[in-house]
Amino acid sequence: MIRSLSWISAGAMMVSGCAGPIETRVQTHQVIATSAQKQFIVTAKDTVENEDLALARDLVAKSLGERGYQSSPDASILVNVALADRPADIAIDAGDKDTVQSIASAKDQKRFQSCKDQEHRLTIVLFDQTRGTKLYTGNAAEYHCNGTIKQSLPFLVKSALSGLDSNPTDTARSAIRTRQGIE
Repeated sequence: MIRSLSWISAGAMMVSGCAGPIETRVQTHQVIATSAQKQFIVTAKDTVENEDLALARDLVAKSLGERGYQSSPDASILVNVALADRPADIAIDAGDKDTVQSIASAKDQKRFQSCKDQEHRLTIVLFDQTRGTKLYTGNAAEYHCNGTIKQSLPFLVKSALSGLDSNPTDTARSAIRTRQGIE
């Protein structure tokens, strides 16, 4: 009986390694105040169509519409949407040899975790074409063992746009949001 209980508890730990709270790492930066004209256009589609990126663009456009923005072919605000899905155990650094900074650090696999994590990352940048400057940037990233990028996108879009139309600041704001789900 004791032997079977130890196997049951070991199995429960292995399963629990893949389920639990999901942390969404968020960074937003309202660079300048949004103009009264809240008309936007999403950057042109890529030559190679990516289904996940197309969904991300649609969700961003829908979310902007819910915030009072209107899609227009001659809009002053240009929206750029970037989406990445990478192995989480690989670090990404940028810069030259004197000014290297970490974009994404490598994540260690959890104990008893049966699959490797992927990082789902969404970056949204709004440019004010009239003033020739960046208006807003937001990015959100999550680690997932079993979750798909399609499942993550609604949460990533909401998080990446969470600081839009806030007061302009000199530095980006960072936050970690937690939700339940399958990692």
